[in-house]
Amino acid sequence: MVKFYHIQPVVLNLLGVFMALLVSWAITMFLGRIYIKRMQSMQLGQPFNPDGPKNHLVKAGTPTAGGLFFITGASLSVLIFGDIMRPYTYIPLIAMWGFFAIGLLDDGLKLRKQEAVGLKTSRKLAMQVLVGALVIWLNSRGSGLRSTIVTLPWDPSVSWDMGLWYPILALIYMVYFVNAVNITDGLDGLAAGSAIPGLLLIAIIATLFGFGFHSAYIQETISLGAMDLAVVVSAIIGALLAFLWYNGLKAQVFMGDCGSHAIGALIAVSALLMKIELVVLVASGMFFLECLSSLVQIISIRLLHRKFLSMAPLHHHFEKRGIEESKIVTRFHIGSMLCAVLAGLLFMVKYL
Repeated sequence: MVKFYHIQPVVLNLLGVFMALLVSWAITMFLGRIYIKRMQSMQLGQPFNPDGPKNHLVKAGTPTAGGLFFITGASLSVLIFGDIMRPYTYIPLIAMWGFFAIGLLDDGLKLRKQEAVGLKTSRKLAMQVLVGALVIWLNSRGSGLRSTIVTLPWDPSVSWDMGLWYPILALIYMVYFVNAVNITDGLDGLAAGSAIPGLLLIAIIATLFGFGFHSAYIQETISLGAMDLAVVVSAIIGALLAFLWYNGLKAQVFMGDCGSHAIGALIAVSALLMKIELVVLVASGMFFLECLSSLVQIISIRLLHRKFLSMAPLHHHFEKRGIEESKIVTRFHIGSMLCAVLAGLLFMVKYL
């Protein structure tokens, strides 16, 4: 017989997670309308990138830096339903806002100069490393989680102790995700829609960990803080759903570097906090393909003096091949869903 006092905390925790999503959606919908009208009245829009597809000329002038209103909406929801004094709440928030600031600086320079390039790549990378190092330090100190072990998702008996290499690899992991999401943000609704399935899987796993559904290799610290993380991730999902309302084809607003940086940072820090680094890599497979396509293109041009793709990253290659933008975005979203399902199966197989 199940006693009521065992059920009540579960119901309350789940209610908090769902309410964080719904309230974040509502706040972001409200802020989005105000933000778009304000940006239009100030005539602040996305500059045209001469190196991009020529058919994107019609997108020039569209309000950008939409991350400003959807990260704000999500954060307000977290303040309502989360506890910012807990590490698994404040570490993700610091990661998001820290990388958000880098992206916002980049967006601001683009708008001021009315050019497609803001911060120099080297300067942006240096700032990402500095913010990432701070987050990694907080991750190891503030959360009480100091494990340097990486475990194979489907077989917990297979693991590697990275030792002193772990913080370095974790930093690379975070900077990779920030830039992978940034690279993917090139079509209407592409980055936001591709991020949601992976974030949903993270929220589900965090909720399961919060209810004690984990194997022996997961530390108690994770179980105690996972529900806090679930609230943060759910709030971002709600904010992204609202953002997609305005960002779907034909987009009324772009997320900008501030939005893509924040999303990438949240995905990475969530994986590190819960020690599901490999699971999240699989779940974010479409971001990996986008990043890989750009890397292959650069290597091909420098070593072979020819392009491997018509244009990098991958979504622009498909555009050059004549595939409609709406079809590319839909197929990427489907791919992201399949990657998340595969990652979920890899995570669950050890319980079967």
